[in-house]
Amino acid sequence: METAVWWAVLVGIWLTTLSSVDAQDLVLAAALAVPWAIAATLVRRAYGGRWRPAQAWTLPWQVLRGCAALFSRHAELREIQVQPIRKAVKTVVVSASPNTVVLDDKGSSLRVHALGRE
Repeated sequence: METAVWWAVLVGIWLTTLSSVDAQDLVLAAALAVPWAIAATLVRRAYGGRWRPAQAWTLPWQVLRGCAALFSRHAELREIQVQPIRKAVKTVVVSASPNTVVLDDKGSSLRVHALGRE
């Protein structure tokens, strides 16, 4: 039953991203959602995870706290020196780290927007 729910959710997400739906899209969505629904069920069971409503209610507070951090005194632009051969890797690593995003590629440096002191 859980796999069927995952399947329906995944098909629904896929179809909502399309501007128009035809038969090919329906078949593709239905077929590709099957292995991912099975994987989602198996991973959840192996992990023993549950959806906890108490954590979901904190999301609005977390969003507000994140927005306030954008306007704090600790937000700044930084330049990070990089070697050209490693620029792509550093861009991904820096953007994946919390509270930072790469804004621009300036030759041998990256312009980074960072929250916090480090």
